[in-house]
Amino acid sequence: MMNTHETHPEPMQEDELFVRFVNTLELSRGEPVEHLADAERLLDWLRDEHLVSGRGRAAEAGRLRRDPDEAQRRLQRFQRLRDVLRGATRDLVERGDVGSGHLGELNHILRHGLHYHQLRHDGGETRFTVSQVGDRLDQARATIAGSFAHFLADQGPDRLRICDNDACRYVFIDRSPAGRRRWCDMRTCGNQAKVARHRARARGASAGAGARTGAG
Repeated sequence: MMNTHETHPEPMQEDELFVRFVNTLELSRGEPVEHLADAERLLDWLRDEHLVSGRGRAAEAGRLRRDPDEAQRRLQRFQRLRDVLRGATRDLVERGDVGSGHLGELNHILRHGLHYHQLRHDGGETRFTVSQVGDRLDQARATIAGSFAHFLADQGPDRLRICDNDACRYVFIDRSPAGRRRWCDMRTCGNQAKVARHRARARGASAGAGARTGAG
């Protein structure tokens, strides 16, 4: 899992695919960190997530190197999916529903990721292969969108969270027994919030004492 915090969000082992994808654009001390800055890094991420094979990654990389405009279009489509997933997550966290615009885009991506299997007979030998037919990258996008769709359908949105730390905003699933987590990681973002509250109280107390001294 990609994260530039000093410690990883918890629990690490239960991230959903769509959560890992949304967090490929994260904040580190309030500054954006882009993990999918170009088509090559996108393909690496898809391979590492087993959404394309090593051979498929090589084929797509060669094709996109020959057509930089297409490479940029493909990258933008994945980045748009990421924006839609984060927007849909924000909809759910803030008002408990997904806006019609985000829902429509997700269904469009799911529909265009359809593929089928084809049986092939290899030459004169008595050997058959079954291959998947369809656009690899569209299928990968649809699989990511499907991860979000199945999570909502199977588990519901009640445990979906966005970290309360404005300098983080990491998307996570609250697996705690009480379901009341506000931060992606208590040891980092939670402690930062506590320190900020303590400093604010100290400033307030100091200002109040100064005002009383001045009045005296």
